[in-house]
Amino acid sequence: MEKEDIAKIILLIVGVVILAGGLWYWTSLENEATPINSNIILFYGRECPHCQDLDKFLAENQMTEKVKFDRLEVFHNPKNRAILTEKAKKCGIENEQEIGVPFLYNIEDNECFTGTPEIEDFFVKKTQTK
Repeated sequence: MEKEDIAKIILLIVGVVILAGGLWYWTSLENEATPINSNIILFYGRECPHCQDLDKFLAENQMTEKVKFDRLEVFHNPKNRAILTEKAKKCGIENEQEIGVPFLYNIEDNECFTGTPEIEDFFVKKTQTK
C-alpha cells in the first residue's frame, strides 16, 4: 500500500469517528430535559408550522429581549414532553391528545396559553405591563 492510500484510509476512519461522535452527542442532547431558568416556559416542536409563525412574531417584536422565557422542544425530546404534560395537567388538561404546541406555561400565575394568537397576546400584555 502506498502512503497516499494509507492517508485516505486514516482520514476516512477519523471522519467516521467524528460523525459517530457528533450523532451520539446530538441524540444525547435530545434526551436531556432543558433547564428552566424563568417563570415562563414556551413549549414548541421543531417542525410545527404554528410554532414557526410564533417564532417570527417573537423575532419581529424583539420579545426575547423584552421578556425572559425558556423554550423547550417537545417533538424530539421526551423529557421536555413530560414537563409539558405535567404543566398542562396543572391547568386541567389531562388528555395528552389535547396538548398541542405552541403551548406556554406561566409558572408565576399557573396559567396555560395554547396556540399562536393566545401566546402572542400574552407577550404583548407582558411587554405593556413592564
